Amino acid sequence: MSQPTKHGEYILLYWDDKTHEYIRGHVTQAEAQKVLDFECEDLKVTSIRHTYAFWGVGNDECGEPCSVFYPREEPGRGRFKVTEIGFTRKDYANKI
Repeated sequence: MSQPTKHGEYILLYWDDKTHEYIRGHVTQAEAQKVLDFECEDLKVTSIRHTYAFWGVGNDECGEPCSVFYPREEPGRGRFKVTEIGFTRKDYANKI
């Protein structure tokens, strides 16, 4: 049985001062906005960029091994398509 596609799936990443969000696959700006409306309802897509990424092993702040998301510009072995999303907060966009 094949694994269902993950195209259009939101990639949940935790870090301080987030400047981008990521979605699996190369999606349009309208598709990206639909995903963000569902996952992070206060964000408005301002730009998208189609890139690639892979999951690797790194260290957390305590030095323990953990999964790390590595974005890359070019396709390669073990890499998958991602859409990098630039955004603004909707409440901030309404004040401008």
